[in-house]
Amino acid sequence: MITRKSLPVLFTAALLAVSAGACGSENNAPSGLEITDISDDGESAAAEAETAEPSDGGANGSGEDSDTDVTSDIPDAGEQENPVTVTFEKSLDEVKGDDGTVIFTSSAQMPVVSIDGAADIAEKINANITAYYDTFSYEETLSMAKEDYAASLGEDGWDFIGYGTEISAQVTRMDDAVISFQITVYDFTGGAHGNYGSIGRSYDTKTGALLAFDEIAEDYEAFHATVLDYMINLAETPAYKDKLFGPPSKDDMDSALFRADGWVFTSSGISFLVPPYVLGPYASGEISFRLPYKKAYDLGLKEAYRYKGNFVDERYYIYKYDPETFEPIVDGTPDCYFDLDGDGTEEGLAFYGQVVDPATGESSYAFYIDGTDYGDVVYDELQNIKDNGYLESSYALYHADAPDGGVPAVAVLFTEFGEGEDSEGNPVRHPRSFIFGYTKEKGLYYMYWDEGFVTLP
Repeated sequence: MITRKSLPVLFTAALLAVSAGACGSENNAPSGLEITDISDDGESAAAEAETAEPSDGGANGSGEDSDTDVTSDIPDAGEQENPVTVTFEKSLDEVKGDDGTVIFTSSAQMPVVSIDGAADIAEKINANITAYYDTFSYEETLSMAKEDYAASLGEDGWDFIGYGTEISAQVTRMDDAVISFQITVYDFTGGAHGNYGSIGRSYDTKTGALLAFDEIAEDYEAFHATVLDYMINLAETPAYKDKLFGPPSKDDMDSALFRADGWVFTSSGISFLVPPYVLGPYASGEISFRLPYKKAYDLGLKEAYRYKGNFVDERYYIYKYDPETFEPIVDGTPDCYFDLDGDGTEEGLAFYGQVVDPATGESSYAFYIDGTDYGDVVYDELQNIKDNGYLESSYALYHADAPDGGVPAVAVLFTEFGEGEDSEGNPVRHPRSFIFGYTKEKGLYYMYWDEGFVTLP
């Protein structure tokens, strides 16, 4: 018997096809297979709500909801309370065989919007999100899992690894003008790795309307053409050259970037989301081409959608290897640029995170600003947090209006994993934000740390 929840799961093939195909008819499981809901009582689990809402964000007025615990006496910047909040409804289902083998798992996370004083607008947005999720199905992956599991039980069988689909959503911008979601779909059907990709959904929080890319600029044709030229030039920079198959043609860039669901508003600009294999290999991951807000304003982004919050550029580890020796290359070559000290000139940044010397096994940090390595500054300050050590999971670069006289700051953000588990047995995460300032005179210097991720709305 198949039991269904109200929240179906996407599968990656539908995402990469860029079109939202309708769900197929009800697919009954064959004899010997059953779908069970993963919950303590065995019945359809109630939606678990996780709230993403603006906190006072410590010193910079932006961040996840958390109990702010700033270790300095720097005063709060004091932003106005955001009327928009988001919770996430989660579901998790399994398909098992007669012997108890889990042959398929589906998990989903769907955002639910609330807007103070505008319940009708929030309801309109939520109806659109639900309808969008309902256009996808996991039936194709489930069917493949059933067939391959049955084949693995044959005379020439193999150790079967359960297939699965997963959809997760994150808020990339949330204010009184726009709320944007990046929805990522992962699909595993055996092999060395699964496939994944993301789409964007952006809504006008004053009307509840889903925003189309051709609606956000005063002159769309000119906006499109100029943004495309900007992105082609961006593809020639060091930050992108190593990620791409090669210099993309104008037609390839146009079709890859200007998909209906291929863009999203963020805290740093407009990001165009390109799945693996489209312009670069799987190893390059999903490639995000960002149009900074300043450039978007120059090109005619409508006043209604301009961003008034702090600037954020979220990134991940930069780690290059020599293709012959496989030794790490840590040469400080910038992979992104932005103005850290507010003087109107962009600094070149390269953050390698943890670097292991292959000869000695010793670890260090490497963080280059305009060719100068400030890894020791990061290392010395993070060692003050005794349970920290070297952290490999994630980081971001953050450009904000810091509270010390308006000097911008860069935050090196890490995720720490606690020893406990939540009610569902998942590892407990303790995100912390480490705030550093930078000026050409002082270089990089430590300011304070804050609970939570200051980059998230």
